[in-house]
Amino acid sequence: MDPYLSNPKRVLVVDDDESMLDLCARVLGADGFEVALARNGEEALARLADGKFGAIFTDLTMPGMDGMEVLKYVKHNHPSVCVNIVTGAGSIEGAVECMRLGACDFIAKPFSVGELAAMAFRCLGHRARKLEVERLKRDISAYEELDRMKSEFVSNVSHELRTPLFSMGGALELLRENVPELSSGTALKLCDVLSHNLSRLNSIVSNVLNFSRIEKGSFRPSFRSVDLAALARKALEDLQPLFARSGICVGPVSVFSAPASIEADPDQLEQVLINLLGNAIKFTPRGGEAGITISGTSDGAMLCVWDTGRGIPPEYHLKIFDRFYQVDGSMTRDAGGSGIGLSIVKAIVEMHGGRVWVESSPAKGARMNVFLPAKRSALAD
Repeated sequence: MDPYLSNPKRVLVVDDDESMLDLCARVLGADGFEVALARNGEEALARLADGKFGAIFTDLTMPGMDGMEVLKYVKHNHPSVCVNIVTGAGSIEGAVECMRLGACDFIAKPFSVGELAAMAFRCLGHRARKLEVERLKRDISAYEELDRMKSEFVSNVSHELRTPLFSMGGALELLRENVPELSSGTALKLCDVLSHNLSRLNSIVSNVLNFSRIEKGSFRPSFRSVDLAALARKALEDLQPLFARSGICVGPVSVFSAPASIEADPDQLEQVLINLLGNAIKFTPRGGEAGITISGTSDGAMLCVWDTGRGIPPEYHLKIFDRFYQVDGSMTRDAGGSGIGLSIVKAIVEMHGGRVWVESSPAKGARMNVFLPAKRSALAD
């Protein structure tokens, strides 16, 4: 093990006064420090080459290499070592300059043995904090690199999945069109199962790709005038087969005094609607209901995707928008999904200068509320 790390109480004292060296060695040694001595700056550099130290006490004024030069050398070559300046009453200005250059502290002669020991222990604490900060920086850098590699891997895998999924979907459609035996009975049911699961996989891959783009900062909205009600109707129409297959009754979009249009990215808002409606389908039992209401406010539009499903306990209302968070493992295993749909919704809505929140309680359904400003928000820039 590195002796610098294993023995932080290893101290080097540099002074051209033998009596001062003797005093420091006795005082620091009595407090458990391992003390090495150097009689000038050059000897101090030789000592540093032979071993590593947790702290250095150096006289400021010495023949040849003085304490300031020792400090500069240590800060450049051994930045983790705590350097303390020992100075006479007439050279306080020099000690202050040393502090500016990175010295941990200074002590003026004459000083008491208690002051010297206290400074040594303060130095230990300073060094420990500095090492901890350096360790945390290394850990953060490592985690950031792992996160970058994870995002890159997820993005690459998702891109690779899109092509075979597209080919499988196309092949299934060709089979349905050209093989009459697949248009009825058990064969038709199997084709429906294949089609449904291909749609689920495509939805998951699309969410993962969008999530990866959001993390990279490349998923930015392209604003233009959007008819929110028309967009909601299209989303319901696109998902109507899923609602029907799940046995969920969905009515027409309800509009109350909403603005005719808002400034938004229609593709991203369609993703918001698909994700919210997809959740309603996943967690609403057969025979339940779901729908969309849109209403106007003084400065924008309120969009609500509601259902009569299982509901969400209040303690999870904020957590569900965290990435990869899922409320109930048993529920989500049955329903499927990647756990990032709502985090994508939150990111898109906030990029538009809006906000999203849930109103729900167990067994009483959920209302996923989205506020969107009518005009492009400064928060979206």
